[in-house]
Amino acid sequence: MAVTLKNIFRITASKLITNNVQIFSKRSIKSATSDVQVISTERVKPSLPTRKHLRTYKLSLIDQMNYDLYIPLVFFYSASCKHQDFRKKSDLLKQSLATTLTHYYPFAGRFIDGFSVDCNDHGAAFIEANVGCDISKFLQPPDMELLQQLIPPSPQLSNLEISERELLAVQVNLFNSGEMAIGVCFSHGVADGSAIFNFMKTWGEIARGVINDNDNICNNNIVLDCTSLFPPVKFPQQYQIPSPQSSRKIVFKRLLFEGKKIATLKEKVNKELMADNNSDDYVLQATRFGVVSALIWGASIAVARERKRTTDNMLYSHSMYYTMNLRNKMNPPMFPRCMGNIFRLVRAEWSLAEDDAIEVTNLVREVVKAKRMGRDVMNNDEYLDFIKDLYEAWEDSRSFPLTSVVGLPCYEVDFGWGKPVWFSLGPILLPDIAILSSTSDGEGIEALVVMFKEDMEKFEQETSIMAYASANPSIFIRK
Repeated sequence: MAVTLKNIFRITASKLITNNVQIFSKRSIKSATSDVQVISTERVKPSLPTRKHLRTYKLSLIDQMNYDLYIPLVFFYSASCKHQDFRKKSDLLKQSLATTLTHYYPFAGRFIDGFSVDCNDHGAAFIEANVGCDISKFLQPPDMELLQQLIPPSPQLSNLEISERELLAVQVNLFNSGEMAIGVCFSHGVADGSAIFNFMKTWGEIARGVINDNDNICNNNIVLDCTSLFPPVKFPQQYQIPSPQSSRKIVFKRLLFEGKKIATLKEKVNKELMADNNSDDYVLQATRFGVVSALIWGASIAVARERKRTTDNMLYSHSMYYTMNLRNKMNPPMFPRCMGNIFRLVRAEWSLAEDDAIEVTNLVREVVKAKRMGRDVMNNDEYLDFIKDLYEAWEDSRSFPLTSVVGLPCYEVDFGWGKPVWFSLGPILLPDIAILSSTSDGEGIEALVVMFKEDMEKFEQETSIMAYASANPSIFIRK
């Protein structure tokens, strides 16, 4: 599933939202192997108006860093849905979305500037589409270029002013064979992975009638003021994630790390960690995330070393930055379903000065150390310096950011016709990054890796990748 950004931009640009969202009504988006016809578009507003004292949602520093980015996702459902049933299901989705937006009301608002959201209840975009082909053409194997057509267009790529862009868009797709795919596009400026997947889970529970307005889940503080945790800065643009400036081709690769292979490697790594009597690494055991992230990091280190040799550049070390959810680490812990960007980045480093063997156990040990150090509190100035270091290292290929939604309710998004058989991220428009997620059985891990084309060719040939990962296997859905 190696797709260049040139094709992704072409497809996305054909679907960009304008100020008149009805532009999509009865419009087709076609490729050689698919026929996605948008049949209607509307805005879904909260079922109850947002109270006046809640109309302004203040952005934290982490929100500011991400407010120009969007996160695309698509969920696939196997339940057979006849065309006469599609209207009922789509209406249920709209009604339950309206109720969910009452609790997650910033998603129905618009950015005022780099400091706040006007929670004006303008609503989320809601698109309905028919797909004139069998679902197998999208999933056997998954094709990132085709998957993009099932996801609402990212406002990030539009010509709209940021104050006019939706913060949430939904696209409900019905296949000829009766399966359904629900694509969503969330603003990263008001939500991280935890907030997004918990929003989707809550939306499903409201659709099924599992929870209602009287339940504690909806009465808890879903929308919090996080500016005391991460105070905003006056000039946020300099801390936002930089867009790639290189003309080099960027490609995507989906990797599947099977549960049995991960379990075997994890057991081996834990035995080696415990055998090291000179450290206390045994206190924190290796996890699925730790083992797979070490495999990916090790392969990216090998690519960096090769680049260092061939270009004779000044790369002395290579860093892996990964995200740490802070909700359960606060005292007292925060409500798990609260929205916002409530995470911080931590860093593990590896020297490139010597050609030492890149052992998985040693990499896991560095990840464990970084995780422990990540619990230390940083003030705002220290964290800003930390972010500057990340961007500088990212731009000259000395780092590899990695984010994970492992452990989040990715496969608990059930609207009443069963849990998703598979979900996928859409294209992430940043090179040198990986996103990890659990497989549907909770045992394996999928990784979406984004790299420059020449680096990807070396990366996927690394022993650690070839031995433990399968490249983009097909997804089969029972009829």
